[in-house]
Formats: sequence, structure tokens, C-alpha cells
Amino acid sequence: MAPTSTTPLSPNETRSSRSSSLCNRLIALLIVILLGGLTAFFNWRVQQLSTQISKEEARIKDLSTEVGSQGDIINRFKGSVSNKDVILRVDNLDKSLKATQANMMELLEATQDQIQALLDSTMQQLDETVAEAKAEIYSEVDHVKSDVDVYVAQTQDQFSVENSFMVYQIAGTFTLISCLISMWHMTAHIRRFNEPFVQRKILAILWMSPIYSTTSWLSLVWPNLEGYLAIIKDFYEAYVIYQFLAFCIAVLGKGDRKAVVDLLAEHAGHLSPPTRFWGCWRKQHFESPWAMADAVLLQCQVFTMQFVLFRPLTTLALFVLARVDYWGGGTPGNGYDYRSPQLYLTIIQNVSVFVAFSGLLKFYHAVQDNLSWCRPFPKFLCIKGIVFMTFWQGLVISILAKTTVKSDKDNQGEEWAQQAQNFLICLEMLLFSLAHFYCFPTEEWEPGYRPTHEKKSKFGDNMALGDFLEDIKLVMKGSSTKKKKKRPSKHSRTPSASTVGDDINLEEADGIIENLMENDGLDIQDDEDDDNDDLDFEAVESNIDMSKDVRDAVARLKNSLRQVSSDKEKKDVENGLNYSSMDDVDEGLEGLSETTSLLQGPSRNS
Repeated sequence: MAPTSTTPLSPNETRSSRSSSLCNRLIALLIVILLGGLTAFFNWRVQQLSTQISKEEARIKDLSTEVGSQGDIINRFKGSVSNKDVILRVDNLDKSLKATQANMMELLEATQDQIQALLDSTMQQLDETVAEAKAEIYSEVDHVKSDVDVYVAQTQDQFSVENSFMVYQIAGTFTLISCLISMWHMTAHIRRFNEPFVQRKILAILWMSPIYSTTSWLSLVWPNLEGYLAIIKDFYEAYVIYQFLAFCIAVLGKGDRKAVVDLLAEHAGHLSPPTRFWGCWRKQHFESPWAMADAVLLQCQVFTMQFVLFRPLTTLALFVLARVDYWGGGTPGNGYDYRSPQLYLTIIQNVSVFVAFSGLLKFYHAVQDNLSWCRPFPKFLCIKGIVFMTFWQGLVISILAKTTVKSDKDNQGEEWAQQAQNFLICLEMLLFSLAHFYCFPTEEWEPGYRPTHEKKSKFGDNMALGDFLEDIKLVMKGSSTKKKKKRPSKHSRTPSASTVGDDINLEEADGIIENLMENDGLDIQDDEDDDNDDLDFEAVESNIDMSKDVRDAVARLKNSLRQVSSDKEKKDVENGLNYSSMDDVDEGLEGLSETTSLLQGPSRNS
């Protein structure tokens, strides 16, 4: 029979097909009953003939017995009476009996042959009818089974859609709440934009929770976009890692990179020289601690910035390889085969992460005491907590999916793991947005902590994109400036003792101090009344509540200016310049006091 189509039928076609199948079944049943009746009739007829034959045989036996008895009687009368007629009659009867017996045997054989032929024909027809009925029944069963499977699949799809809508609603609610909390937190920073150089980095970090939750919710609703959205998440993860380093630099320098270099120069004894690649592993010698500190800071920035480049590229490469289903010479689906490019891309990712964290830790260990007031470690945990927790959580879910989900589809377990991971991320981002609220408070940047420079912020400033581009320019210029002699000019900030030359005069020292005050935001103006410039450092420190950073700067300036004065005196003596009295020497030193008295401007507590 022709195979029955498994395409779902309309209700009218279904009823007509069912009625036709019912008629066919009734006809088949009548044929079976008729064949059964014929079989019973033929069996009854055969039994009747067998009974008749048995009766005839019994009759023949009786006749034989009677003939025998008559023969005995005849034998008794042989000697006395003539029995020819009797013998003739008996012979005739015997012949008639044999003929009758032969005819009956022929009739019986003919009847048996006829019955056997009819029975064979009936059995053949019955087998054909049963085979047709069986095939038709199997076809109907398959058709009904396919209809049931379609109905079950539709029902399961309906339940799955209902469950998916519930999951979408729950995840969307948590995502919305997380985004609202993060937006409220970011607007609080924007309303109190007291430290633009620092708070721009904080705003970039706070964007991490909304971006992660939103991309996870979109991946949950549209699983086909999972790979594209993962690229966005990985790129912003790398970007935020660099922004954390930029945040630490901004806290220390308030927008002035040279201030951070000066601070690192103070810890030059604890700094390890920058790592040199391409076979040049010998130690690099620097002219001054300031030069080494600048090189170390540049290398820390390069180490973290390379993560911003490599992480999105490797993620994009893995996504493209997965889309084209390319595994090199390795086993399909096995990303840890040494013949597959996925393994080497994963190694590059891990090496990039290691290098980025090496740069972060190197910088953090050098300035951890100076950053302790703003609790950088909880802030760092809020950033990497999202990455590490989601990574290990995804690994556990993937293992559970591979060991528990059994399905005919090869990728159903992986899809379930991705959906579960995205759902949990939507829930967890609410917790991280709350953690960001407590780890990045606005109170740390209120007036009284750091000097402020009020500026209107744009969306790019809120994500610190401008600062990031400036850092890229700085890193790109770093390779060319390494070959130049690193010696601060008169516009640089506080030079260390090793960089102060003998040819720096008092006017250049005054310029250094004024530039320092302007860069630090102290907003010092030249005092036209020189009579008030004869204050010494002890009076300034006793009358003004200076911060620790300002006092350290004052101490460094005092030592530097004394060294400059000593060198100046030696040079004047060598050039034949003599003072007529100690009053002339006091007047020379008084010029230094006038320069350093600029530090009595208002300062803010850090």
C-alpha cells in the first residue's frame, strides 16, 4: 500500500478518513465472518461425510459378519442340500459390496480433494485479507501516532512558551531593578561631580552591571544573539579592568600623570624595573628614580590595555569558528584538542588575563598605602567578582548540563546551560548593583576629600571614553619617548634629588613651585605684598591644617630648595662672588622663603 502522509489533516478530512476506515474495517470483518462460516460449513460437511463413511464401514462390517454367518450356514448345508444358487448370490453380493466399497472410496477421495482445494483457497484468501487489514491497521496506528506526537509537541511548546514567558518576566524584573539602581547611583555621582577625573572612571565601572544584565536578558529572550552579545560583554569586561587602573591613577594624581610618577618615584626602592621582552631580559638602567617610575607606570598601562585588545579579538575569533563549525584537525566539539585553534585562542586569553593582572598587582603593591583611604580592594572585588563568579558558575552549569540533560539533539544541553547562566546573571546583577552602591559611595568625593574641577559631563565622559583614548595616545607615544633622556623641565612637578641639576636657579625653583600648586588645584595667586612672604615652613605647618600629601610635598620642596641654595652658593663662590656680610646671605635665603611661602594657600583634607 502507498505510505500515508503524516501531514496534519483538517477536521472534515479527519472525520471522512475515520468513516472510510470504519467501513473498511466492517467489510473486512464481514469477509472474515463469511470465511469463518464457510470454513465451519466445510468442516461440518467433512465431519458429516466422515460420519457417513464410518456408518457405511460399520454396515459393511455388519454385512461381512452376516455373510460369514450365512457362509457357515451354507457350509452346514453343503453336504446335504445344493447351494449353488446361494453361493452365486453370495458371490454377487460380494462383488456388489466390493464395487460399492470402491465407489465409496473414490467418492471419499474426490470429496477430500475438493474440500482440501476449497480449504486452501479459503486460507489463501483469508491470509491476503488479514495481511491487507493488518497493513491498514498499522497505517492507521502510525497516522494516529503521528497526530498524537504533533499534539504532544504542540502542548509541550505551549508549556515551554508559558515557562519561558515566566522566566523572561522574572529575569526582566531583576534586570530592570538592577538598571534602575545603577542609573540612580550614576546620577548621584553626576549630581555630585566633584572629582571629574576620578568619577568618570567610577561611572565607567558602574556601567558594568547594567550592560551585563541587559545583554544576558537579551540572550535569554533571543538565544541566536548569544554570541554577538558575548563579544560586547567581554569587551566591556576588559575595558573596565583598564578603567580600574585608570581609577587608581586618577585618585593619586587627580588628572595629572606626572603626580603619579612622582609618587611612584618615592617608592622607587620597592619597584622592580620594567620587564623587557624579545630576549632582552637584563635589567634596564635608568638615569633617575623618576624615569624608572614613569617606565613602570607606562608598562602597567600597557599590560592592562593589551587585555582590552586581545579579549574581544579572541572572543570574536572563537565565535566565528563556532559559527562555521571549524575545529582544524581536532575532534569537533572538543576545544581542548591540541589540533584545534580554539585551544590556542583560549591560551592567548589566559595569558592576556595574567599579564593584565600582573600590571594591576604591580601598581597596587606600590601605592596601596596611598590608596587605602578609598578602599580599592572591595572595589576591585566588585569588578572581578562579576567575571570570576560568572565564569565558574557557567563552568558548573555546563558540567551539570552535560551529565544530566539527555536529548536527541546534541546541543540541547549546551543551550540549556547558556539559558540558565543568563537567567542567573540577570538575578545576580541586582546584588552587584547594590554592592557597587556601597563600594563606590559619592561621599568619598565630597568637598573636603580632594580638590575639584567642575566640568559639564557628557555621555562619553560618564563612561570615561575620552580618558581611555588619551591613555591610548600616551601608550602609543611611550615607545618613542623611551629613547629620549628623561629629565623633568621647569614645568614638571616636584623633581627628585637625582634630577636636580646644578644649573637650576631660584627663578626656576619658583616656577616649579607655582606649577605644582596649579596642578594640585590649590589655585595660588602671586601675592603683591612681599612683606607677608617671609613666613617659614614651621609657621605654615602650625597655622594650616595640611593634608599628609601636602606636608610630604612641602618636605620634598624644602629639601630640594635647600639643595638648590647650597649648589648656588658653591657656584657663586667658584665664580668669585662673595657676600660682604651674613646679612647678604640671609637676604639670599629670604628669597627662598618668599618662594616657599606660596604653600600657605588653602588646602583640603584628603
